[in-house]
Parts: sequence; C-alpha cells; structure tokens
Amino acid sequence: MARIDDVFVSGTFGNIVFYRRMGKACARMKRSGIKQTVATKKRGVNFGIAARAGKALRMGLRPCMPNPTDRSMQSRFSGAIARWLGTKEVDGLAPSNPIPFVSSYSFTMEDSFIDRCKVPFGISTSESGVEVSLAAFVPLKYISVPAGTLAVKLVIAVAGCRLATGVFTSGSSQTIHIPYDNLEIPAQTLRFDVPGDKGNLIVTAARLIYTGIKNGDPCIIDKKGFNPAGVINAVYC
Repeated sequence: MARIDDVFVSGTFGNIVFYRRMGKACARMKRSGIKQTVATKKRGVNFGIAARAGKALRMGLRPCMPNPTDRSMQSRFSGAIARWLGTKEVDGLAPSNPIPFVSSYSFTMEDSFIDRCKVPFGISTSESGVEVSLAAFVPLKYISVPAGTLAVKLVIAVAGCRLATGVFTSGSSQTIHIPYDNLEIPAQTLRFDVPGDKGNLIVTAARLIYTGIKNGDPCIIDKKGFNPAGVINAVYC
C-alpha cells in the first residue's frame, strides 16, 4: 500500500485506487480478479441451502424463540446448518443423528437451555413423527429459576423442512405447565406429527418461561440470564 503526502486525488486511475484511511491519503492496486476454489464455491452453494432451510425451520420453531425477528440469531442458526454441511454434496447426503453444531444451538446468547434445565430428554424420529420422552423429575432439583418463580412453562417445538429445497414440511408445539415445588412430575411422552421422511431436516427445540405474581396477578418473570431457549436435537433423515 502506498501513501501520498502532498497532493491527494480521490478515485480510480487505471488500476490504482486513491482513498483516505484514518485521515491519511493512500493508494492501492486493484485486484485483477479472485479465483474461487471448488471448495469455496461449494460452501457458497451450501450456505444458500442452509439459509433457506433455516428460514423454513424458524417458522415451526417460533414458540421456542424469545425474539424470532433477531437478525443475529437468524444468521447464527443458518450458519450452524452451513457449518454442518461444509462442502458436502446435499444430493446423496447420509442420514445424521444428531447433527453437529445444530443440535447444540442456542437461540439466546446469555443463557443456555441445557444449563437451566437438567430434565432428561429422550427423542426419537421416525416416518410417523417425533416422540419426546421426559423422565420423572422434581422441579426444584432439575430446573434453575430466578427469584420469585412459582411455576414454569416448558415449551417444546418440532419443525421439519426438505433440506435440498428449503420447503417447510410441518411443525408442531406443546407446552407443559410445571409448578415449581418438590413434588415429582411423572414421566411422560409427547408426540409431534412431524414425519421424518428421507431428505427431511427435523429440529426439536425447547424453551423455559418463568411465571410468578406481581401486584396480585400472574406475570412472566423477565430477568437477564433467565431466558433459556435452544435446540435439543436435530436429525437429517
């Protein structure tokens, strides 16, 4: 990079670009062209596939997203899918369970669902749908809450899309209302009509919503560090 001390001309002259940087007059050669490698091109194609898939999946996972319009969250979600794809060929992609990067994705930056909720989950995906099994647990021992919490809503959502096209296939959500005490919650299994057909990307997410009492009325407790929401399983069929 060259630097011009006296006379300054702004703009392009031939293959030289004149500009200012941090108050200094500079000049640089224009690059004649950038040759992309095969791998770079493939990552670009797969990022487009990931972006379409991420957008489709977010439609069905909205109940588990504290801020579904957050652009940073949207970009990170698509980026997690793109990291998994890498330079793989989508056509003929082998089934994967769980999917790296996507299965551990958090919708919030300041807290993690798996850190706040230690309830054991079992998730199975088949052509007939998704089953989420919860073992018996005691809320006081397995769920971390902010002060004043009287009950917790456990929201679970499942969404699917055709990976190759980014077409949304189906989505479903259920909410479990949990009193925050030391009484055991019995084991249960939730069923979601989101079929795991070949070529489908199926994502299961969960969120905790804390409730208490304010001025005698029920209210949602909104406290920094206590808004856990994220993916708990992701499968490519």
